[in-house]
Amino acid sequence: MKSSRKTRFHPPSTTTAESTAAVKIQSAYRSHTIRKLTNKIKAVDHEADSIQRLIQRQETVDAVRTNNRERIKINEALMKLLFSLDSVPGFDPTVRELRRNVSRRIVGLQEILDSICEANEGNWDGYLRDWDDIIAGIERDVCREKGGDDFHEIERFCAENLGFQCLQRFLHQ
Repeated sequence: MKSSRKTRFHPPSTTTAESTAAVKIQSAYRSHTIRKLTNKIKAVDHEADSIQRLIQRQETVDAVRTNNRERIKINEALMKLLFSLDSVPGFDPTVRELRRNVSRRIVGLQEILDSICEANEGNWDGYLRDWDDIIAGIERDVCREKGGDDFHEIERFCAENLGFQCLQRFLHQ
């Protein structure tokens, strides 16, 4: 009597080869997806750099103080960047951390813009004290993320990468 069920035999080497191929395909897809998301975050970071350079210019500071429309325009550009970051899914820890760092930087730029707008022109001492606190906090956070608590290391890193020290010295003069 013959059995109606046929059993299929797969040689073990074929199953192993298929699973290895599946792992390679999945790995390639994941790396492609992560690269695509990272490039999107880098593009947002590049736009944040250009807005930061814009905020650091004295003409922009004067325009933001006198014209509310200019402040709204820059603030909306920063909000647009935050919305772009929100569209990036954070399923990978590396992508999530990169997105978090860029969004913190953009929020810091918004705080700087708000402090410029709230400063009274007659109260320069209070304005600069607030400005110093904001800049020192941003520098401290960034430098701690890079792994240094030493003051000289913080100042060197900020002078090389952030440019806030230059802006701060300019505003003191």
